[in-house]
Amino acid sequence: MLVRLIGIFVFLSLAIPTATSACTCSRSSPGTCPGLQPGDVVFLGTVTSVAVVPPTAPSPAPSAAPSSDPPPVAPAQTSEPNAAAPVVRYRFYVDERFAGPNSSEIDVFSGGDDGDCAYRFEQGKQYLVITQQEGDERLFATICNGTRPAADARALIPQLRAMRDGQHVASVFGILRRTDPPFLSAPDDPDEPLGGVSLHLRSHDDRFETATGSDGVYDFYDVHAGTYNFTARLPARMELTQKTLTGPLPPFRIPNDACYEYNVDALPTGHIHGSVLDAKGKPLPLASLELYRAGTYSDNRPGLWGFQGAKGVFDFDHIGPGDYILVFNRTNRMAPDSPYARAFYPGVSDVDEAKPIHLKDGEDLLHVNMKLAGAFPTRTFRVHLKWTGPKPLGTVTVQAKADSGNNPSARKIAEGLYEFTFLESANYTVSAWEDLVPQRHPSRKGAAACAIEPRIASTAVGVQGSDPTAKEVTLIFSKPSCAPQ
Repeated sequence: MLVRLIGIFVFLSLAIPTATSACTCSRSSPGTCPGLQPGDVVFLGTVTSVAVVPPTAPSPAPSAAPSSDPPPVAPAQTSEPNAAAPVVRYRFYVDERFAGPNSSEIDVFSGGDDGDCAYRFEQGKQYLVITQQEGDERLFATICNGTRPAADARALIPQLRAMRDGQHVASVFGILRRTDPPFLSAPDDPDEPLGGVSLHLRSHDDRFETATGSDGVYDFYDVHAGTYNFTARLPARMELTQKTLTGPLPPFRIPNDACYEYNVDALPTGHIHGSVLDAKGKPLPLASLELYRAGTYSDNRPGLWGFQGAKGVFDFDHIGPGDYILVFNRTNRMAPDSPYARAFYPGVSDVDEAKPIHLKDGEDLLHVNMKLAGAFPTRTFRVHLKWTGPKPLGTVTVQAKADSGNNPSARKIAEGLYEFTFLESANYTVSAWEDLVPQRHPSRKGAAACAIEPRIASTAVGVQGSDPTAKEVTLIFSKPSCAPQ
């Protein structure tokens, strides 16, 4: 059925956060090609009208033939917290049908309980639409089921035609584009297809070769099962990868009779390495950074995200030539583990005073260090854990919840001993729990066997960050209880 088709075609990584979406789409592994199945509705179509479905109105059935114009768009509804998003009906003129009813118009819905993953079509634009049928028989589209603008489906559409017409389908196919990492594409330099590039699939036993067409589309036919490396003869100072990856493409395994969509990118090979240093010149153990092309920074717009961890180094890879602005803590959050306000390279508080980082084509810039000043006052706090009786088997979590600013992370110092960094300006509720390994108390004479509860928790303790005398606390776990079986 359609879900199986989606599992083969969709190779997306849509975990990029936005202000209105919390949807994450899973990555699909190659599988045996199912072809188009009865009940699938897949088509190339143009949006002719858009209407919000009134919450109290009966749900209309999918259009199977031309019908009258839809009602006008209803005014936006004010939703209660956690309420389902409004359902929007999109009417499509079917330009080409791959599977589904032989209709000139089809209604597709989006939103509702899937509001976070809703696909927002634009009137007058053409899309490849891959739908899923809900319990009320309406057809829905989401950002996770392979639906996309027609231009982004130019590798997939020929394979859908082949499936529909009973012809040979490619084993591996996709688009090769020259691009930049997310958020770093120059306004006048969008992604472009790379034509005439030689591509290779190599396994231990087999070699396959093809080339991209002028539109960047490629396909490999009759590829045998195996684990393959995907390579290309690219122009100088470019690397074959995907814009959401760091480093080159990893190998992948396909079975016989696959139809695997695998879109790849040619990214520049430049790197920007460095460290975010505290006021004493030591690398921070945790630091969040974002990179922008010079002139594009905004407090309200994300850049290319980077992270500095325990090694004290950050690395932005696949960066093209140009001038860049580097910012630490863009959202200016109060974070006890990196207790500094927003700063711009080389360590200034105002973007107008930031020093642009100039990167040449393919250059590897080292020691791009940002030194911070004016840390928020902090102090350390230790948590001791004790159990009534022997410690049961399980996974322990220790938490400090802040009443303002970010929660600090727990650092394990020793068995049963943890340490936090607290902001002096915040108050914290410290607690711990242990998720127990499933187990049973053995039955004893005159008593039935019983199952141990899945979780035990300590009592919570309040701590004032401004109280220098509060340096540690001991949290005690009670003995696990059990319920008769």
